[in-house]
Amino acid sequence: MKHLLPGILWFALLVSSIENLRAHDDVADHLRLLDQAIERTPNKQSLYIERGALYSSEAGMHERALQDFRRAEQLGPPVAVAHPLGMLFFRTGDFAKARSYFDRYLEQFPGFAPAYEYRAKAAYRMGDKAKSMADYDAFFRLQKHINPGSYIDAAGVHASSNDERDIKAALSLLDQGMNRLGLNPELQRYAIRLELQRSQPDKAIQRLLGLKTLLKGSPAWQVDMAELLIETGRSAQAAAYLDAAEARLAKLRSTPARSDLAKKIRTLKGQPDPR
Repeated sequence: MKHLLPGILWFALLVSSIENLRAHDDVADHLRLLDQAIERTPNKQSLYIERGALYSSEAGMHERALQDFRRAEQLGPPVAVAHPLGMLFFRTGDFAKARSYFDRYLEQFPGFAPAYEYRAKAAYRMGDKAKSMADYDAFFRLQKHINPGSYIDAAGVHASSNDERDIKAALSLLDQGMNRLGLNPELQRYAIRLELQRSQPDKAIQRLLGLKTLLKGSPAWQVDMAELLIETGRSAQAAAYLDAAEARLAKLRSTPARSDLAKKIRTLKGQPDPR
């Protein structure tokens, strides 16, 4: 079986990229090509895995996906189908079964990072935070290119308890993400929410100030700062940011987004200090 392993791993990498197909290919055309390929070579395992993965990623096509994966299990090493089956059961909400298939796959391929991430998600939905974070740690260690959303998901596991130590752990993880990916507005904004959640408004403000250069002090950033200052009882300081944002917007071409921002400024200017 050893000579089959590189091919099996290739199948898993193929499956993990299926989610991107909708952004680049027409799904119906892709399925039609796979149907034709299966007609020509009806005993080729990889074709059933690829078609099943495409079915799996489409809402309402899970039964067809399961049929293709079961057929693929009969045509080659069953472990080649373990990861896509895990993804299928994860999508259908059967997290225990999803985790069992990820377990099976990772026993054979312990270096396959995507399986750790989804096994972590399944464990969290099953109420096991410790196993979830252990798998996230493995994922971050193994995955070369990480989406900021993965750090947010993992930080959310820590922060879900609302315990001070867990929130600190979530913040530490977000900071690790920014050390690795660079200063990231998505990660920093979540960190700001967590700082407010643990009653650290000054740290929240410092984090938002850290985004000023990256966002070029845009009107949107100024409004965010004003909103944060209002939320923390500093309406006088907020007013200066709102005035500056309003003045900059007046010089810019009108767009729907800028019109919405101008409306938000007017709302905030009339908002009483919550304290």
